[in-house]
Amino acid sequence: MTKKEVFKNIGFCTDFSENADFAFEIALQLAEQFGAKLNIVHVMVNFSLAPPVHATYMPIEYDPNFVEEVTVAAQTAIKGKYASKIPAGIQSEVHLLSGYASTEILRVSEEERFDLIVMGSHGLTGLAHVFFGSVADRVVRKAECSVLTVRSRKAGKKSESGD
Repeated sequence: MTKKEVFKNIGFCTDFSENADFAFEIALQLAEQFGAKLNIVHVMVNFSLAPPVHATYMPIEYDPNFVEEVTVAAQTAIKGKYASKIPAGIQSEVHLLSGYASTEILRVSEEERFDLIVMGSHGLTGLAHVFFGSVADRVVRKAECSVLTVRSRKAGKKSESGD
């Protein structure tokens, strides 16, 4: 197997966090090294899938332009933070999805036949991990391809120092 055959189609998943930004740097380096296509994946929350929330906390009615505004904001962020940094020689595609993050990431990775998924990990532990779970954890457990989870440089330095 030659170097160019290892990864041909890389999926980079973002929630626009610092960890995701660092994961992008790694995904881009891998795409350049292997001549792979780089797929940028972002999953927006689908409010119709969310559990009901008492009206005291969130009014049932919201601006009908809200979803469109969120979509435009996500497209702008993807273009500014990621797509604009991809060199001309690297093939890329943006997948802006709506639904449960792990479900949509797994679905698009199968449909597009990703060889590798690169995504940030927030490194939740203890009760935070129990209560909130982890999109990265679910993707690692269920993906048909390899998954590289990346923590930010700050998170790595913090754990090295024992803080």
